[in-house]
Parts: sequence; C-alpha cells; structure tokens
Amino acid sequence: MRNARTRRFWLRVGLAAAAVVLLAGSTSVVSAATAPPAAVPAVAASPLAGTFVPLPPTRIADSRITMSFPTLRALETDDLQLVGRGGIPMTGVAAGVLNVTVADSQHGGYLTVWPSGRSRPDSSNVNFGGGRAVANMVIVPVDNPTSGTISIYNGSHGSTDVLVDVQGYIRS
Repeated sequence: MRNARTRRFWLRVGLAAAAVVLLAGSTSVVSAATAPPAAVPAVAASPLAGTFVPLPPTRIADSRITMSFPTLRALETDDLQLVGRGGIPMTGVAAGVLNVTVADSQHGGYLTVWPSGRSRPDSSNVNFGGGRAVANMVIVPVDNPTSGTISIYNGSHGSTDVLVDVQGYIRS
C-alpha cells in the first residue's frame, strides 16, 4: 500500500510539473489538483530545462515558531525566500514545488502563493475553514532568480499560521 501511495504522490508531482512547463511565463500559480493530465513528461534525473528535481521534504517556514515567516494577519501579504533553501539551488530554478499548510486559523479564508514582484493572481492555492489545518501542493514560478522570493497572501479576516515545505523544484 505504501508503494501505491508513493507512486500516486509522484504522479501528482509529475502532473504539476507538466503544468508548470506548459504554462511557463503565465501569471497563474498552478496546484497539483488543477494540473492537466494530458501531458505528463517522464520524471527523471536530467539537467534538461523543465525537469522536475525531487528533494527530501524540508520545512523552510513555520510561523508557529517564527521560523523564517511571521503569522499572517488578516488580509496581509508577506514574502518568503525560496531559492537557496531546503535544497533548492541559487540558480537554474524555474519553479519551486511546495507543500503549503495553514494551521491555527481564526477564521475561514484562503492563501494565495505567487512569485514576488508580480501582481497577486485572482486564484487561491489553499482554502481553509476556521481552526482547521489544511495543506495543498503548490508550484510557484521563480521569476526573479536573484531574489528568489515568493509572496503569500492571507485572504482571511483573521490571522493564520503558515507552514511551507519544499518538495522539489523544476529546472530552468
């Protein structure tokens, strides 16, 4: 059963990676749940652009313990350094593959994750109810490799804690 679960996980990651490759240059941030199943490239260790590079899950932000990220107040945005952390290299990165979790939220709402320096998209990446912990896989492009930051917006009328775990990255 564990092998089947692992295969399903990596299939979702592959689908999400395909979505980023297909949408390169788009302002949309795509989650694995919305990735189109039609074009699934082989996930292999290769130096080719668009290749997904899996990494051991590594937490790079946990606002419950003020680890690199504050608790987001109502309707607040904050930036998070992505490249150079959690195994993601400083160069050659097109997008980060992340697991973003909401915890200890005061009210229901949503999180939106997108590349810093762009305007916030109209879509959400994690939808949550008050007091619930909810996670979702998010693939977010890295537009500015020098800064390598992403923005996270709390679309809730209460504060919420945010956790970000790196799952891998897509080569540029």
